[in-house]
Amino acid sequence: MFRLIVLLLCLKSTNIIAQLPYLVEDNEKYTFSMIREDLFRFHEYVPQFTQIDTIGYSEFGLPLLCLTVGNKNKAPSYPIFLVGNIHAREDYSSKYVMKFTNILLQSLEKQTTIFPKATNWLDSMTFYIIPVANPDGLKIAHEDWVEIETWKDSVMALTRVETLAEWKANGKGTDLNNNFDDGYHLYKKSAISQEFPASEGYKGCHPADAKEVVALQKFILKTKPLLTLSFHTKGNILFWRDCDTYEKYNHVDSLINAKVATTTNMKLADISYNPISYASGLENFVRSRLDLLAVCVELSPSDGKRKQYPDAKFNSLVWDKTNQLIPTYLDELFRLQMLWPQAFYETKSKN
Repeated sequence: MFRLIVLLLCLKSTNIIAQLPYLVEDNEKYTFSMIREDLFRFHEYVPQFTQIDTIGYSEFGLPLLCLTVGNKNKAPSYPIFLVGNIHAREDYSSKYVMKFTNILLQSLEKQTTIFPKATNWLDSMTFYIIPVANPDGLKIAHEDWVEIETWKDSVMALTRVETLAEWKANGKGTDLNNNFDDGYHLYKKSAISQEFPASEGYKGCHPADAKEVVALQKFILKTKPLLTLSFHTKGNILFWRDCDTYEKYNHVDSLINAKVATTTNMKLADISYNPISYASGLENFVRSRLDLLAVCVELSPSDGKRKQYPDAKFNSLVWDKTNQLIPTYLDELFRLQMLWPQAFYETKSKN
């Protein structure tokens, strides 16, 4: 690390622009501190396209970091929101978001051709990227107590399903993806429902009572993303529509998700009719409150277990099969622009 910093300083002092390396740890454990460091390194290497903001803080005081990737010389543009690690143990999701971001920035710098349309995307879109929406939970699942030592006893006192590696909730035992205020919080029940805070299954006392959810909802309502992709694990399935939002999109959602499913060999979930099973997730909040596109993307095949697959299998189980998932969403969304409902156009705003 010291040598890298010295090298960067030398390059800057001689006006030589260093190329962005591939930074993401996709074969070993990718901790919150590593992700945070890499986000700032993205900005160091590619400041002309990036900006880092803290949209709020976790229950334990860790920052919810958002990397904005956009063309600062072009406005207005359509916001695209990518978010990972709402569920703690699902760290393939943060790996995926970070790997896409790393390669997106390299593509913008003409260092790779994996995303050949990257520059074109920034002509009309701005990316808002939150790789870790639940930093406390990710740390717990990794048994990484640095920065959250004072909370360890309270965490260990909560009801736990299996080991810490299967931890799903935030640090105070609320499942964030059951806590969003979409109007159905009262009805929501998860497969393992808990009456009190726990490692999974507790939806919160009332909607949006988790600090992380408050911050995310405020950010979404302010940004109004045209497309939200919330990444999870497992299932290789796209959860993309609810019964009360199905008629809003002039079939744009059907056409886009069908193309993505074909491209990635993922399954399309059936329309969700019962809010007991589908309600109160981030994607449900976006669809119900803003009438905008939002998809819960479940990465990697299901094996009936809670624990994440080994880190070394990320590329073979996820990236190799879905590296064109986000590009397909973007390309199809704008290819079908003639079918957009009015709400989509209203998301266009100045960066």
